[in-house]
Order: sequence, then structure tokens, then C-alpha cells
Amino acid sequence: MSRSVCVVVPIHNQAEYLFRAVSSVVWQLRSDDHLIIVDDGSTDRIDPTDTDSLLKRARWLSNPTRQGVSYSRNRAVRETSTEWIKFLDADDVLAPFALKIIHLSEPEYPLNVKVVMGGLHRIHNGRYFDYLHPTQDDIDHILEKLPTLPSATFVRREALLEVGLFDERLDVEEDWDLWLRIHQRYGPAAFAVVSQPVCYYWIDDEERAQKLRAGMVEGVPVREYLRRRYGANPQ
Repeated sequence: MSRSVCVVVPIHNQAEYLFRAVSSVVWQLRSDDHLIIVDDGSTDRIDPTDTDSLLKRARWLSNPTRQGVSYSRNRAVRETSTEWIKFLDADDVLAPFALKIIHLSEPEYPLNVKVVMGGLHRIHNGRYFDYLHPTQDDIDHILEKLPTLPSATFVRREALLEVGLFDERLDVEEDWDLWLRIHQRYGPAAFAVVSQPVCYYWIDDEERAQKLRAGMVEGVPVREYLRRRYGANPQ
């Protein structure tokens, strides 16, 4: 069975981070892997034909207007045929040898495993902050807390398609909603935890304060929606 991986990088007005993210990826790619960048209606757009050769390794998709991170990720998933999807936000960095978690897994992950979760180094306002590592307890308490972040996971493409991909109505905690649907469809055994770091997770307070994100769905706050749909009890 193929162990191919597609790294999906959605970007909106984050050109200053893109080369950093892409350079962390390209040297890890095998010939059957893909890298897809989705420009989500940016106003600081980069022309991939006029940039460094590193960026030319990627396939570029462009949304004429901003559609949101969920739409952009979904578009990339539909455009690839790899077995595994590796999400990476544009301001995050893929950890060295992260793709080997899939490429060299021994034994190969059984088909019932749909999500592979690893650790993440948090970088806060440009300084190293701490290291977070998921545990079985995070999976067991998925109704109370977000177990992992997209940049710290690998997800089987067929599972994403089966559960309906990201909910494009959500721009906040859209990842939690996805994990809950995968958990609901396949059960806790669908999540596997590895000890290896997968990414460096970039947190910039000033940038976050400038983001305009929709926090409502079906007329209620996202967390209330999660309560009603999944019986979640966010702590």
C-alpha cells in the first residue's frame, strides 16, 4: 500500500511566513508525495512563477476571494490522490523528519487508524515556549477538550472524504468538529499517538488580534453547536 503524503498549506495574507513553512517541507517529500498551497484570496499574493525554486515544488491553487481555511483545506484534499493528508498552517513549521512518521512506520498503521497525532513545539511571540504531546487521555476526553491541532496530525484522505471533510461554515474550532466526526464515525481506535514532534506551532498575539473569524454557526456560538450536535462539554 502507498504511504504517500500530501502536505496542505492554506494561506491568507501570510506571505512573510510562507517560505519558512515550505522550506521545512520540500526536503522531506518523496517522489509520490504532494505539496499543495491554497492562496485564500490574499492581498499580499505571491506569484509562484516569480519566486524561489523551493516554492515551485508546490502545486498552487487560488481562491479569487477569501473562502476560509476549511474551504481551502477541503479544496486541496479533493485535488490530491495521496493516502495521507498532512495539514500545515502557513505560519507553522514542519518538524524535521516528520513525514517519516508515515513513510517509515513499522509496522504500517492498520486501516482502522485514521488520524496519527504527534507532538508540537509552541513558539510564542517569536520565542520558544513549550512542548505539548498528545496522550490517550486526550482521545478519551475528546468531548471536553480539543485533542490535537491540524498541523500536528496526519489524516487518511479516505476518512476525510467519508466524514465530509471540514465543515466550511466553521472558521473557529473547525478542527475539533472534524475530530469529533471522525471519533463518532470510527471510534477512539481511529486515533493513534506517536511520541515524535510533528510541527512547530507559531502563536503571535498581535496577528491573532487582527484576525476576523466567524464564531457562530446555525445561529449559535460554535461551542454551543458542538454541545448540541455531539454532546460535547468544552472545559
